[in-house]
Amino acid sequence: MKTSYETLEVEYKSPTLLVKFNRPEKANAMNGKMSAELDEVLMDLRQSYDCKYVIFTGNGKHFSAGADMAEAGEQLKNDPNFISTIRNDQLGRIDFMRKFDEMDQISIAAINGPMYGAGFATAMACDFRIMGNSATACLPETQRGMFFTAGCTGRLVNLVGPAKTKELIMLCEAIDAEESKRIGLVNKVVEDSELLAAAHKMIQQLEKSPFLPLKMTKKLVNAATPVLGNTVAFESDLLELTFMQSDMQRSMASFSKK
Repeated sequence: MKTSYETLEVEYKSPTLLVKFNRPEKANAMNGKMSAELDEVLMDLRQSYDCKYVIFTGNGKHFSAGADMAEAGEQLKNDPNFISTIRNDQLGRIDFMRKFDEMDQISIAAINGPMYGAGFATAMACDFRIMGNSATACLPETQRGMFFTAGCTGRLVNLVGPAKTKELIMLCEAIDAEESKRIGLVNKVVEDSELLAAAHKMIQQLEKSPFLPLKMTKKLVNAATPVLGNTVAFESDLLELTFMQSDMQRSMASFSKK
């Protein structure tokens, strides 16, 4: 299994793969390179039969600040075919999120700090979420001139219900760890210093069962959950319409400066 990456730190100690987002100087914002490397990790896991568990966390003080708005803003500014690009990118992101559902391994997000946007989505796609007590969660997409894409709005509805989903996406307010647990966004809240230990303790509990029924349970639950509903069919069209009728570029630039 490959363990050397530019934007990730990856460590394998059987039966667990630890993946750390490694752009701490950029609050672990997910640029194109990190997305490609995460996709490579997920693809490698399909051939890693000895690996049973994956922990995702962030280096430094952030889990992930979400998509790299500086990079996205430059692309929006310089790409004359950006509408086509953003449509294709949207389809790629939907496939990327599905890879979390399809992976045989049990995934745990160890949320060590603020998780925004794409970081929020990545944690949400994991099977379990453990949050450090000082971490926060926020979806600032509408302030960026967008909406919560890649089928993630439906995923959030499944976790916290429609009313709370509207609140999180439309108000763009950060919530703390205890509120995240109260609404069902995360499974557990622990002291920041105990975060990785808590993730490994969860794996120790999982290891008390044979792995096959765990994997089958994951697949059955995922199959029974209407994660995307009918949104995939028209989400790209909605994103194109949003781009054409809102000043997305100015919103992205403003958010990136923050």
